[in-house]
Amino acid sequence: YVTRHGQTDANVQNIMIGQSNIDLNEKGIEQAEITREELKDIKFDLIICSPLIRTKHTLDIINVNNYPVIYEDRLMERDCGEFTGKGFDSLDRTLYWNYYDTTKYEKAESIAQLFHRVYDVLNEIKEKYQDKTVLIVTHSGITKTINCYFKGIPEDGDLQTIGLKNCEVKKYRL
Repeated sequence: YVTRHGQTDANVQNIMIGQSNIDLNEKGIEQAEITREELKDIKFDLIICSPLIRTKHTLDIINVNNYPVIYEDRLMERDCGEFTGKGFDSLDRTLYWNYYDTTKYEKAESIAQLFHRVYDVLNEIKEKYQDKTVLIVTHSGITKTINCYFKGIPEDGDLQTIGLKNCEVKKYRL
């Protein structure tokens, strides 16, 4: 199972926050409470969570059964580098979220780097927890990458629309 953190003010304002530590807003807390109800009867063996504040806060709300938690840095959002704190309109998002893009940014993480670290985590989960039920609590960019791991990369490489919405839950089978 994979879920994205609840809404933040930056999400509403279309500001790129990447790996910044931004907390949930009131709607994000409400979204996490709804997701808690959706997940409360599922028996998880383990939850793996990004260590950023917005994912940890979401986890604190949804983990009512106190399942064991591992915080995993490789599940942090894509590092936006020089675009951190800027509006979505500060760059070509179609290019930024295209798997085939090879743009070399000054500081921002490339798609290839993002895929490498997320696929490494997923391969480890597959190896270590094959017969376990795992919940991943993470970010939009990571959910795009996870979707590609299981469903393949879109033919045109466009990843913009395949990430999860705030607190949306998706189930995959390893």
